[in-house]
Amino acid sequence: MSPAPTARRSELANWTAGLLVVGGNFLQSTSVGINAVVLPTTLQSYGASPALIGAILAIEFVSVFAVSLGLTRLLRVASLYSWVLLAAAIRLPAIALLAYTTDLPWWFLLVLLHGFGNILAGTLLQIWLNSIPFTRARGLSMAMFGTSISLGLACGPLILQGLHLVVDLIEPIMATTDAWLAGRLGLLPDAGIAAETRIQLYASALLSTLSVVPIMLGRFFAPRFERSAQTSVRGAVARAPAVMFAVAICGVSILGLQSFITVYGISNGLDIGNAALLLTAFMLGSILLEMPVAWLSDFFDRRYVMIALILLSLAAAVYLPIAIYDAWSARALLFAWGGVIGGLYSICLAMTAERFTGEDLVAANAAFSIMDAAGGMLGILAIGMAMQWLGVDGLPYVIMFASVLYFSFALTRYQVR
Repeated sequence: MSPAPTARRSELANWTAGLLVVGGNFLQSTSVGINAVVLPTTLQSYGASPALIGAILAIEFVSVFAVSLGLTRLLRVASLYSWVLLAAAIRLPAIALLAYTTDLPWWFLLVLLHGFGNILAGTLLQIWLNSIPFTRARGLSMAMFGTSISLGLACGPLILQGLHLVVDLIEPIMATTDAWLAGRLGLLPDAGIAAETRIQLYASALLSTLSVVPIMLGRFFAPRFERSAQTSVRGAVARAPAVMFAVAICGVSILGLQSFITVYGISNGLDIGNAALLLTAFMLGSILLEMPVAWLSDFFDRRYVMIALILLSLAAAVYLPIAIYDAWSARALLFAWGGVIGGLYSICLAMTAERFTGEDLVAANAAFSIMDAAGGMLGILAIGMAMQWLGVDGLPYVIMFASVLYFSFALTRYQVR
């Protein structure tokens, strides 16, 4: 018998596992997209200041480092599949309990717990997908993962708009939970919580729960790792510096643009509607162009594609102060820019999967998450200070500087790998 049918079945199993992981990640990201709208607006209605709102929402970043640095140890205690389920068990009560309290210290704790469960699950699903031995189109598979995040974040606010269509489904679940919590724990929702807010938070919790369904269906595809790790988080960065620092560039660009592009547009004369569309264009570019860009990398040396994309991002940052005076030119630029950065993220993910295996892959993905988060936090801080000291064009200046710094590091001191 020819071995081809077995090979085909193996590839079919790989793609089945990959699609289940992507599906679970999409549902989880949709829940996060709902939270991105509901949490800040709810905190504002409770009288929290902008600084306090930012502090509560930023507490999730603490989870990135806690999860990433302890990931190898966690996987020695229990399997990846078990931790994904446990992450869901942490997320669900954390987000649901926000529907019962207006006490801001409790919000700090619950948002932190939700962030831990969310980041733990996202990192584990990334490791799972990276561990699948695709024989071809690895770049495409990684792009599907990245696109599922962007698409989920974009779908969250849209679901809020149509939530009235499923209120009859959510209200009985909420009433049953209220009765159980009142009877068992004596917990009643605070009087200051709007009924609409409670329904929105429950919708987020239900989507977070549904994200486990594809994962449970793919249980037998879940990878297992040996107990002898050869690479630490620091070692993973040292082993693939160009890739890891490219991930940091993604963090600077994505979080920097998401946080400041609307303000940048308004400061350059756009009304709030057109300024908000700049962020929409950036997200749409990431959703629609990320997969084609990453798929093309399957046919070329990914190292050179990575360098080319960072060069394109640098060019976009240079052109932004010129394009911003025409709304359509600015949207077109942000659309293309979103595809460039989204594609860069997926290609870095694919290169990580190619360079690391086994528990080394766990450490590499932990390093990946840390570099992404560190780049994002440093980028936001640097852009904020640059816009205050250098004027509104501090936004593109920081991204230009980060890109030039990357070229200096990757092309003159280290082999690109």
